[in-house]
Amino acid sequence: MTKQEIEQKISRDYGEHIQIQEIDQPEPYVYINRDKYVEFCRYLKNDAELAFDFLFQLGGSHFDDRFEICLTLASHKHKHEMVLKVKLSADDPQINSVIDTWHVADWYELEAMELFGIKVVDHPEPRPLLLYEGWEYGFPMRRGWTGPDFIPMPDKTQSAE
Repeated sequence: MTKQEIEQKISRDYGEHIQIQEIDQPEPYVYINRDKYVEFCRYLKNDAELAFDFLFQLGGSHFDDRFEICLTLASHKHKHEMVLKVKLSADDPQINSVIDTWHVADWYELEAMELFGIKVVDHPEPRPLLLYEGWEYGFPMRRGWTGPDFIPMPDKTQSAE
């Protein structure tokens, strides 16, 4: 399917729950409402025309006013790709697990929990993956984080001497 055909199909089936981003990329970029996230993921994988059977990236992002989860999906059968995003509240970032849809989401979700503090509801085994047990210095990938051994980036406004 082409980018336009994918966008048309998902608009017909989930139009009020998605926002398609108009960007100059070869694959669709779509935001889904958090409450339809798991359902939409199952749809993307199980629909015969879409068949997004391969999740090759799931990660978190922290902005000043929100968090986001971003998934990059592909279909081996149809040779098309898609980027799916979900906006999460800055005050209480949480989302449901998609491990039942793509088992590989397991460690990606653990990383989002551990590094961004995004709560993944229904994750079967929430445990430290990258940081040691008992880590008490917050979430290292959040904007403005400082912790042990933190080295700030140089101020770009100062001229080099």
